[in-house]
Amino acid sequence: MAEVPEVEIIVRDLKQAVVGRRFVDAQVLVPSAVRFASPEDFIQNLRGRRVLSADRRAKFMLLTLDDGQTLALHFMLWGELALRPAGSERPPATLVVFTLEGDEELQLTDTLGYARVALGPTQMLTSQLKLAELGPEALDDTFTPELLAQQLRRRRSPLKTVLLNQRVLAGLGNRDADESLWAAGIDPRRLASSLSPAEVIKLHRGIRDVLEEGLRLRGTQRDLFGVQGKALHRRNIFGRTGAPCPRCTTPVSHLRIGGRNTHWCAHCQPADGPAPDAPAQTSLL
Repeated sequence: MAEVPEVEIIVRDLKQAVVGRRFVDAQVLVPSAVRFASPEDFIQNLRGRRVLSADRRAKFMLLTLDDGQTLALHFMLWGELALRPAGSERPPATLVVFTLEGDEELQLTDTLGYARVALGPTQMLTSQLKLAELGPEALDDTFTPELLAQQLRRRRSPLKTVLLNQRVLAGLGNRDADESLWAAGIDPRRLASSLSPAEVIKLHRGIRDVLEEGLRLRGTQRDLFGVQGKALHRRNIFGRTGAPCPRCTTPVSHLRIGGRNTHWCAHCQPADGPAPDAPAQTSLL
C-alpha cells in the first residue's frame, strides 16, 4: 500500500535518478490515468521538457519542469513507478510510460488501475489538485506537538477520521494512522478534541516514529530501481484482526470508522484513556 513512506522513497529516488534529465516521449496506455490535460496534450506538452526538481506534497509526487509546468503523479492505493531500460517488457498493469534521455523509461503501473498523472502550469495544477488546502506535513520539522494540538483542538469527530482528513494532516494514510495510534496508546474512537496535552505529545511521537521507521526500511513496495522495501504491510496491528497484540496479547479489534477499516488493541488503547504503561513499540520488522 502506497502511503507517505512509500511515496517519499520514490521522490528521493527521482531526485537521484531523474532530476536533470529530459522527457523524450510518453505513451498513455490507459487514457483515464491522465486527470489533465487530454492524453494527446499531455504527451505533446511533456516532450523535450527537463526535470528541475522532485518534491512530495501529501501523497502527490511533483516534478517541476523547465517550462513552468509541473508533472504530478499519485499512486492511490497500489500504484508503483519503476525506472527500466527503454523498450523493457511492460507489465499488463502499465498505465503510462515516460521515455527519458539516456535510453531509460519510467513505467507507472497499478493492478487496480487507480493511479493517476496530471500535467499543467504549476499554479493551475496546484489549484486543480487543491494542494494549498492540505494540512501540515507530518515529516516536516515544523510539525510539532503544538501544531498537532492546534489542528485537533476544535475537531469533534473520531480521532481516526480526523487524522485521515488531508486538511488536518497531509498524507497520513489508513495503515500508518492505525499504527501511530497504537504506538501512542490512544483509542481511534476518541474525539480528536478530547486529547490531553500529554496524549497529543504521545500521538505526535507515534506518528513520527511510524513514518520514520517506514522510511528507514524503505517502505513496503518496490522502489524506483525495483528493490523491495523491508517494511511490512501488516505491521503491529493493521490488518491483524483477532491476532494477539504484540505488547499485551489482547486480540486486535476491528471496526469501520468513517468508512475505513480500523484496528486497535482494547487493552493498550482504552476507550476512556490514558493507556496503561506498556513496553516500547515493537519494531516493524
